[in-house]
Amino acid sequence: MREISYDRQTVNSANPLARYAHRSRMTMAVSLVTRLCDERATVVDFGAGPGFFLHTLGQARPDLALIGHDPYVTPAFAEVSYAASLGELARGSVDALTAFEVCEHLYPEELDALLADAARIIKPGGALVISVPIMYGLAIGPKVSNWMIRGRTLKSEYSPAEMLKSMVGIRVPRPANLRVTHKGFDFRELRTIVGQRFAIDAVHHSPMPHVPWWMSSQYFMICRPLALA
Repeated sequence: MREISYDRQTVNSANPLARYAHRSRMTMAVSLVTRLCDERATVVDFGAGPGFFLHTLGQARPDLALIGHDPYVTPAFAEVSYAASLGELARGSVDALTAFEVCEHLYPEELDALLADAARIIKPGGALVISVPIMYGLAIGPKVSNWMIRGRTLKSEYSPAEMLKSMVGIRVPRPANLRVTHKGFDFRELRTIVGQRFAIDAVHHSPMPHVPWWMSSQYFMICRPLALA
């Protein structure tokens, strides 16, 4: 199957519902991080991809220092610097660390390493901002349909029983390979894990922020290291 670029899967998707959801997610991400950052703050994006979020953020806030980390993607924007790892960043040097649409693909040891690095590099008063897909509730039907259309297949990785369980919020098992799927990801489990090390200051839903989570598509958390909360 022909590989589809990240922007064609998200903010420039041919599917109008997917395009709306991802553009709304990007707008919320920029708005949240902008409000968290004082002048000349440093923002690091974990799993930055080609740097589209940081590029968009930089257009709104040209004063910010923008650093991405993603070992799998070639940078596409000259104004974004890249770090080979979060380990090379100094303690207390980052105002906002973002991890957008990436934690659902991390294995437990990788998530543990991310949270440990976050607690080390975030400045006093700084924040970790996470967004992940909501894979339970009303959004699961359109999401699975979009993947089938995009992949030009009538096959779904969800069985009919798993689809029904997901719609009513009952957990379904995750596949062994987390890199290529969102199946079974549960933001509620992630929230519990993050809450062991961070105070979760606020949560937001996108693209419909004023409805229950099961009616929306993405889940945002603004987190502060417990020692700094």
